[in-house]
Amino acid sequence: QGRKEVHLNDKSELILSPNGVDIGEVKQRPSAEIKQIKDLQEADQNVAILGTIVQSFNPRFFEVCPECGKRVKEEDGVFSCPRHNAVKPDFSYVFNVVVDDGSDNMRCVLFRNQVDKLLNKSKEEMLKYQSSPDDFESVKNDLLGSIVKFAGRVNKNTFFDRLEFLAQMVFPEPDPAEEKERLKVQ
Repeated sequence: QGRKEVHLNDKSELILSPNGVDIGEVKQRPSAEIKQIKDLQEADQNVAILGTIVQSFNPRFFEVCPECGKRVKEEDGVFSCPRHNAVKPDFSYVFNVVVDDGSDNMRCVLFRNQVDKLLNKSKEEMLKYQSSPDDFESVKNDLLGSIVKFAGRVNKNTFFDRLEFLAQMVFPEPDPAEEKERLKVQ
């Protein structure tokens, strides 16, 4: 998508401002532009929406490489990572909600870190729902009516021929004073 990104896993180490290293100029990413759902378009990136969760679905779990976190493929009972070859897979998950902002509604797709933040749950807690999906019903129902802010990008789901919002950041309890001030500026 024309930009650089860094992927880290549980074994990565991040050293802030290491001694003896000159970083140079660091470009700040502009804050996400808030848009109404009705105004979102397929190419939108670094946008934010604020709305009410009106529907939620069960999480879907999938196998990933325990080293790099990439999706692994199973062949003849063996899971393999393109980078790390045969591995004993770990699991990650994706969770979908429908958000309505009064102008329209849209499905929002959240992956592991965003799910954990929205639900205030750890990975270990989430993985328990893999074997006990019925226990997730109360979690789904508790989300309904929650006002949430998501920042991310819009993606075209060609399988269902619809636009979806891919959440990159989640704000489960947006500050009403901040949102009120933002509305005054517009």
